[in-house]
Amino acid sequence: MNRLGFYLFRQLLIAFVFASVAVTFVVLFTQSFRLLSIVIENASTTWMFLYLMALTIPALLPLILPISLGVAVIFIYNKLAIDSELVVMRAAGISPMRQALPALALTGMVVIGCYALTLSLAPAANRGLVGIEYALRDNYSIFLARPGNFNDITNGLTFYARARGPHGSLQGILMHDVRKPERPVTIMADSGQIVDKNGRHELVVFNGRRQEMDTKTGQLSQIAFDQYVLDLDSLRGPPADRIPDPREETLGQLLYPSPRILAARTHGQLMAELHQRLASPLLALSYALIGLATILAGEFNRRGMSRRILVATATIVTLQAIAMSMNSLIAGSPWLAFALYLLVLVPVPVCLALLNAERVRSLLPHTTRLAEPAAP
Repeated sequence: MNRLGFYLFRQLLIAFVFASVAVTFVVLFTQSFRLLSIVIENASTTWMFLYLMALTIPALLPLILPISLGVAVIFIYNKLAIDSELVVMRAAGISPMRQALPALALTGMVVIGCYALTLSLAPAANRGLVGIEYALRDNYSIFLARPGNFNDITNGLTFYARARGPHGSLQGILMHDVRKPERPVTIMADSGQIVDKNGRHELVVFNGRRQEMDTKTGQLSQIAFDQYVLDLDSLRGPPADRIPDPREETLGQLLYPSPRILAARTHGQLMAELHQRLASPLLALSYALIGLATILAGEFNRRGMSRRILVATATIVTLQAIAMSMNSLIAGSPWLAFALYLLVLVPVPVCLALLNAERVRSLLPHTTRLAEPAAP
């Protein structure tokens, strides 16, 4: 790549990075409300919120990077056209295809980066994000330490603490267990402490009373105690065997799913996710070529090419919307995977033909018109 190529590549790279950062912040802002609600509901910290935001980024980048590349290509080449730099290049004999080479080099890097994200980093980030959400939900020390709130530990088991005490203790404890409707149990205690004993969570309560009602006879039995130990893990029961979402699964798990996964997910859902991962990075190539053909093909106009840019923008938005909606369609009809690749790649030959149209015209034989004889 010569000096002119490096100049164009540097301009494109700066615009691409700026557009990617800007779009990422906008998308993260829309996602932050959901993550913030998770953090607040589980009484977590600011660092946990930032960590969840960081895990969200790899899952969003495969969507953001192709769009940012298309925006950068249109912006930079349109700016060069307005400043007459492209006109000078054309006058110096530099063809539109040569002018497009720096953008295509950057496109190749973006496509490789998107494949690294979709095939490896994004699934790992999704697994980490979902894992943290379940860990926060199952963290008893956070879940039970919401003073003044009634918390459902499990279906039929409610916990209440009036306030937090020193050293993480709980004050004014009430636990109501109606998992056996014929014999509901209520435990009241002055204070308590959640402890981790050999990996099991226990709630030790002090100075309280245990009441059990026999609904058949109407008899109430009470026991006063100085110390009472409740095994929270046994109260809540074993954790549910969660089936991972296709977005969390690795490439090998999508290609060779286990019987456990196939029992919960259809083969079409797994194939739809696989084809989305393989096809979506190619959108960067299509978007870049759409931007290049928009500016470089045809005649230049120093007053701007607003109409062309609007058409290119509408094309990119339409392609992105259709590509995103194809996931559910492929899950029901796997044969539509061919349509996804066709949709993603159809702009490539069209735009390449437009960029090479001038060169093709220059290679065609020129016809000359014979002069008519002068009238006598």
